[in-house]
Amino acid sequence: MKKYFLLLLPVFITFSCTDNGTSKIPASLFDSLLNERWKVINVVADSIQEGDLVLRCGDDFVSESLSDFSQKGKLYSHSGIAMMDSGRMYIYSNMAGDINPDEIMRRDMVDSFITPLHNIAAGVYRYDITNTELEKLKSIVHAHYMNKLQFDMNFDLTTDDKMYCAEMIAKSVEQATEKRITFSKSLITSSLKEKYLKKLLEKKVIPSAKVAEQREYIALDNLYMNTHCKEVTKIIFDKPLMPTKFPTPENYQH
Repeated sequence: MKKYFLLLLPVFITFSCTDNGTSKIPASLFDSLLNERWKVINVVADSIQEGDLVLRCGDDFVSESLSDFSQKGKLYSHSGIAMMDSGRMYIYSNMAGDINPDEIMRRDMVDSFITPLHNIAAGVYRYDITNTELEKLKSIVHAHYMNKLQFDMNFDLTTDDKMYCAEMIAKSVEQATEKRITFSKSLITSSLKEKYLKKLLEKKVIPSAKVAEQREYIALDNLYMNTHCKEVTKIIFDKPLMPTKFPTPENYQH
């Protein structure tokens, strides 16, 4: 049973971007609701500055499952860090799944990253970094992007050639601040493991030995529940409504 210990993380994070269909809301009501949500999201977007941590939660149960891996604040499922380039603000992130099949670091315009069309929560958080530290952070993040940093399917915090989203942000901030800012780590709890293990076993998904050995990981709440981080703004629209899709063994095994 230990082999399944940290399979939970790559299964839910890797497939969190799967298209799960649309909800049965009348078109006119949906358009009206979406327009109102865009007004709020635009205010959130306007609050973003370089170096900010930008978080969101998708509108499906897989995203809700991802948020479960945060053990104190279970509001968000995805993370990114804001940086300017050529006069435009982008959110840099490292994820996998259908939305990013190449599994390399990507950047998205702010309105794309936190669009209310597919997200039911968004938040902006700010680290107390100096201007000098910010310049270092920009250099580190841009270097990762230019070098096409790969997504780490093993969720191994001991390696730097590949990283998952929260790991990339935490390590970048720690490096830029020379570890003036550090981040705590989380452990898979028995209750969290039991909650999803049955569903994973039903799919007969077998993890690699390296994944199974992992114990510590950086969750999204480790990023923003930090004494050096303050909330700028957050918005919660709704709870996820879509059914969960689990990966088939042929999609996961390598």
